[in-house]
Amino acid sequence: MSQLAHYLTRFQSGNFYHIYNRAIDRKLMFKSRSNYHYFMRLWKKYLDGYLDVVSYSLNANHYHFLVRVRYFSPEQLMGRTEHELIAEQFKIFFRTYALAFNKNHVRTGSLFEGPFKRVLVGDNYYLTYLIHYIHTNPEKNKLCTDFRTWDWSSYKYIVKPSDSIVDRKFVLEWFGSLREFTQFHMKDNQEVDIRSFLSGDED
Repeated sequence: MSQLAHYLTRFQSGNFYHIYNRAIDRKLMFKSRSNYHYFMRLWKKYLDGYLDVVSYSLNANHYHFLVRVRYFSPEQLMGRTEHELIAEQFKIFFRTYALAFNKNHVRTGSLFEGPFKRVLVGDNYYLTYLIHYIHTNPEKNKLCTDFRTWDWSSYKYIVKPSDSIVDRKFVLEWFGSLREFTQFHMKDNQEVDIRSFLSGDED
């Protein structure tokens, strides 16, 4: 899939998508714990009820989400397509965060490196490895020595249930059990080629 297609993919109910982007010039989009917390509060406010979250990680200057689009009634759509509904919610979400971040850190201009990217994940095999890729991404980017300790990913919420946006039940059923989930994450699965689900220079 070309990088251009990562901007043009349309959302449809029932489909899985890899959502990702980074800050402009690879600068930080999270400078404090409060930034991370605020980003997640906004996700709940604007996207909860629209998307089921399978995995995510927030990684200093970029983020990854693996989501499934929910089904909507005609009353919810109000004449819009599923794509228009979801795209509008994302627009509000990112704009709200960027405005607050700029105000808080006394900066102007764009925060993100262009529109967010999304890739349709239509292969069950790759969906499994994307979950692994997203959870291990903080360690890969040297934000921590062990991805299991990273506060800003869904991994710990899947291992130990608590209030979170992630659909823990779905993930555990997908892997078969908590034991199989954790064992899979102990493996070095980076030999699996998931480049078609990323842009060429993605973190």
